Amino acid sequence: MVTRREVPDDAPEPAVAVELATTRWGAGPGTALLLHGIGSAGATWWRLAESLAEDGHEVVAPDLRGHGSSPRADSYLLADHVADVRALGTGWDLVVGHSLGGLLGALAAVDDRRFTRRLVLLDPALDLPDDRFETGAAEEIAAVTHPPSARAVQAAHPTWDRRDATAVADAAKAADATAVAHTLRDNTPWRYTGVISRLVVPTLVLGADPAHRALFRPRTGVELMIRNPSVRVRVVVGAGHAVHRDRPTAVAAAVRSFLW
Repeated sequence: MVTRREVPDDAPEPAVAVELATTRWGAGPGTALLLHGIGSAGATWWRLAESLAEDGHEVVAPDLRGHGSSPRADSYLLADHVADVRALGTGWDLVVGHSLGGLLGALAAVDDRRFTRRLVLLDPALDLPDDRFETGAAEEIAAVTHPPSARAVQAAHPTWDRRDATAVADAAKAADATAVAHTLRDNTPWRYTGVISRLVVPTLVLGADPAHRALFRPRTGVELMIRNPSVRVRVVVGAGHAVHRDRPTAVAAAVRSFLW
């Protein structure tokens, strides 16, 4: 599907959304949108989604374009991904995004102040230094080119629930390596921390522990809180980049507290 068309002077027209496949839990009356990271899928949110559903939310977790059961596309610019996300609706009570999903949620909230009433970013991929970017990109592309088995994922993350290991392995198999590569490399330089400074919606950033390969740096969090009173930042001690799988109870409690 063509998602971007060129006009004669080579200026791209506005991104055209594709219809994303979604996984859903609960029946409301609250609404929550959960946005996964690169190489992942909506179904990997099962644990936080069940917690939110129990608290009275209708939860929607899409597969981003090129991931899961969603369509593959001709363009993977961040604007394309954001157009897809915004096409799912506005006026969410809560949007939670992990890694790339955190960046997309923030971009959508900046574009449309009605997009969500509250925003939670889990170790968001905002600023990736050049000396780390290519190594990280190569790892992400390799993970979907040669996806690991559920047993291998479990071995690498022995504290995870077995369902997490299975969901992550399934998501890696379903992701398109070309989509992952273009999403990463077509949006460089990866310098998007300034997006958070423009947010007006109440925002909670839950960063990973710096001792466990966090993407979001605590120093950045302090600077953002000084510049933007709408933003709160916490570090989830002992959690790696997948904070919601490493410390699911702590993340669910933080989200619940933020909502109340």
